[in-house]
Amino acid sequence: MPCCSIIRNAKKDDGSIAVPLLFNAGKHLLSEVFGQGDQQVALDYLLSAWKKGGGQYGFENHWVAEYNGEVTGLVSCWHDRLPENFDRETLSSIVEHYGIDDALEIVMRSQQYLAVLEAPLFTEFGIGHLAVSPDARRQGTGSALIEFMEVKARAMKKNALVLNCEIANEGAIAFYQRLGFGEHRTNDQFVQMIKALHIETP
Repeated sequence: MPCCSIIRNAKKDDGSIAVPLLFNAGKHLLSEVFGQGDQQVALDYLLSAWKKGGGQYGFENHWVAEYNGEVTGLVSCWHDRLPENFDRETLSSIVEHYGIDDALEIVMRSQQYLAVLEAPLFTEFGIGHLAVSPDARRQGTGSALIEFMEVKARAMKKNALVLNCEIANEGAIAFYQRLGFGEHRTNDQFVQMIKALHIETP
């Protein structure tokens, strides 16, 4: 079966399939930050944030792979040209869902993880939330999503693709290595993978 027929901008209505994929892309981290270990609490927030559209977990900064009308994969990205209100909309989605008191605790927990996650530099294009549905794995969907992001990065004249991966996720690390990524920066929990991009000049 082909990996996907199209890759397109995500839509609000994709949430029922896309949000579980997003959650699976970082299940442990997202459960701890948004649910204090309770997966359903975290999923409820992510679905709420997805529907709002903007910010880190909204549908507007996500793309989906689709085959026969079904969403089979998901990806997002971070770079220096995100909307100015990107962070504000992320915070707004947290406050609206949890209330101000709980939101402050969530932001503090989030900051603890951000301290060990490497952010993309000005010249880099960060990839995140990459996930493929179980039925579509090992059929090229993940590779197609990475290639799609590479085209966007080249259009922005970025020098490299970067992404963070849990050190314990050996399968994911091997997958990225097969696509030309190498290990760049590491700490006790995460490794930042990087792939240099050679921008073609006219």
